Amino acid sequence: MEKAKKFEDKLKELEDMVITLESGEVGLEESINVITKASSLIKEMEKELLDTEDKLKILDINNNTIKDISKDFE
Repeated sequence: MEKAKKFEDKLKELEDMVITLESGEVGLEESINVITKASSLIKEMEKELLDTEDKLKILDINNNTIKDISKDFE
């Protein structure tokens, strides 16, 4: 079973993909593969950010405010 990557590792991987594409040294087929993988990685990272945001904030509907509970996760 593959260990889950840290968000920072995913970001570095995405940055490396951009460098690869910007280099112009890969052909069309490989570029399409890199873009497809990058798109999937971006969606995964976006979900992770949204999940984290949900963990850090609770909407108090009665007071119409958002309570920051980030200290609860330290």
